[in-house]
Amino acid sequence: MFKIDPSVLGSLDASTRRVVEDELRLLEGVRARNPLEAYVPHVKQVVFHASGEDLKVFLGGNRSGKTTAGIVDDLIQALDLRDVPKHLRGFKRWSPPFYCRVVTPDLGQTLDQVVLQKIREWCPPGALAGGSLDKAFDQRLRVLRFANGSWFQFMSNDQDLDKFGGAALHRVHYDEEPRQDIRRESLARLIDYGGDEVFTMTPLRGMSWMYDDVWVPFQEQRLKGATVVLVDMDDNPHLDERTKVRVLAEYSPEERLARKSGLFVHFAGLVFSEFDPEAHVVSSVRALPEGAEVFGGIDPGIRHMAAVVFAYLDADDNLVVFDELALQGHTISEVCKEIELKKLRWGCEPRWWVIDPASRNKNNQTGRSDQMTFADHGIFTSPGQNAVRPGINKVKERLRAGKLFVSSDCPVLISEFKKYRWASPKRSENDAREAPVKRDDHLLDALRYVVMSRPLTPVHTPVESLSVQERMFRESLKGLGERVHDSGNGPGQFI
Repeated sequence: MFKIDPSVLGSLDASTRRVVEDELRLLEGVRARNPLEAYVPHVKQVVFHASGEDLKVFLGGNRSGKTTAGIVDDLIQALDLRDVPKHLRGFKRWSPPFYCRVVTPDLGQTLDQVVLQKIREWCPPGALAGGSLDKAFDQRLRVLRFANGSWFQFMSNDQDLDKFGGAALHRVHYDEEPRQDIRRESLARLIDYGGDEVFTMTPLRGMSWMYDDVWVPFQEQRLKGATVVLVDMDDNPHLDERTKVRVLAEYSPEERLARKSGLFVHFAGLVFSEFDPEAHVVSSVRALPEGAEVFGGIDPGIRHMAAVVFAYLDADDNLVVFDELALQGHTISEVCKEIELKKLRWGCEPRWWVIDPASRNKNNQTGRSDQMTFADHGIFTSPGQNAVRPGINKVKERLRAGKLFVSSDCPVLISEFKKYRWASPKRSENDAREAPVKRDDHLLDALRYVVMSRPLTPVHTPVESLSVQERMFRESLKGLGERVHDSGNGPGQFI
């Protein structure tokens, strides 16, 4: 419970030392009966515990106290009020019996050596069925039972989805990030009691679904009924500084941000690292410039997103994406209707439409292609060039030259620019294994088709057509001028 300095204790006189030792034994007995008496949360842990929201997220670096905070919070809810120390009672939301599902990365090392050990460390033994963790834990069912009827059910991220049905729950606690389908299935278990979700995790999966569904909405203040606490290693006052420095030195800069500070990072590197929102995102386009050429790009999709970009090219060869469509689960007919509404809104008719070349493929049953269906609805398209790497390079050329801009009215495309990343760390420009992650790229694909059809106009340096005699005469004059200058006649004074 306390760190004891033996030298200080030994320096006390015999009478005082006996009093201190008696007090320490008393405190140690209190701790043995209820370890939670010794739990003193650090500042960020207090914020996490104090939240009464239906979604609580502890985004922490390694050793930031995230698993401890999550398990202790679960115990506070599962225990009878008399077993919760006074300094922790303000964190109690649920009354027993409390039913909680704890989802871990695996049912081996993480469950046995981390989660159950945390419960053994902090749970009052008398509160468990049978008076101990060994008696209260059912190895076959992986259920921990409390004397008051509460229970914890342990599951893992590598189990089949059909295992995640079952009884109604007050809470689902994810120790580390779960699969998205597991989260969705477990949400249905919370309906009966109006239960809550708890995430205690280090974001080591990069820009995952948690980034899209939780972190970004939280940063943009769109996440309602939720508390997200970002916790750095340094927020934990109990860690050794020298060891922290030594351990963190073993990681890459990106992984260090995740493991130390709990930040979502790209582990494989951004594809469009040149994209700078300050430079490439322009304010909302109110009207199209007079004489601008308008083009459209389409990446059709029904099961996935149907993506459409609207762009114009001005007299200075600036390509501006002024509008977008990101449609989930729409038929081609519905997509075409939305395109027509956009055309009416802008009062324009694109000079041409370019589409994913795979849209030419005919359905084996109908004998028709997506390109044909678009044409049925008045959207006549040409197949785009689908070479990914050359297309990426053309987009990069425009970004570097300051000739590609995106309207602030295109938030999905802007988001894709920020998240689009390589599937493996960049090695060289010629590494055939390097490819982008096929995720969050539908509007970028549509834009790539447009850019490949309207690449950056090369800058031509004028070349003078001089004969051999004219070039020799110019060189002679140049040499003569240099000799006259050296003779002291002054710059440019020819004799």
